[in-house]
Order: sequence, then C-alpha cells, then structure tokens
Amino acid sequence: MVAAQRLRDAAFARTALSALADTGGPVVVITGSGHADLARGIPAALAVAAPDVAVLSIGQVEGDPGADAPFDLWIVTLPTPREDPCAAFAKP
Repeated sequence: MVAAQRLRDAAFARTALSALADTGGPVVVITGSGHADLARGIPAALAVAAPDVAVLSIGQVEGDPGADAPFDLWIVTLPTPREDPCAAFAKP
C-alpha cells in the first residue's frame, strides 16, 4: 500500500510539473492530506524532481496536528464519521 501511495505521489508530481510547463503556473493539486505531506507526499516528490519549484502544502485535519504538522498550513475541521478508506484494500 505504501509503495502504491508513493507511485501515485510521483505521478501527481509529474502531472503538476507538466501543467506548470504548459501554463507557467500557478498549479493547484487538490488531494487528500496524505498526498500533501511535506516529507512523504507530492511535495517530497517535487523536491527531488524540481527543487527550484515553490510548493505550499495545505492539509485538512480533524484536530490539532501539533507542532510537527507535515504541512505548511492546515485547516482544522470537526471529525466526520466514516469507514476506514483503506479497509477495501485489506486482505480477506
């Protein structure tokens, strides 16, 4: 699952760089907070592929992320009841 997440982040980064080249920017990628993680998500892939590209990562979280938040900025919302999105990928 982690490998799939990293490949998806790399694909998002490649698409964002293509859009930046085509339009001159700015480019906005709207995705889940995991993909916005500065250390492991799309920003990390962009830092390797295009270190001169400016990135601003905004996460949406359901509670205070604390001092070690993995985003530049974040929006705190109330918790929403929902099923585990990864449960569909669990082995039977």
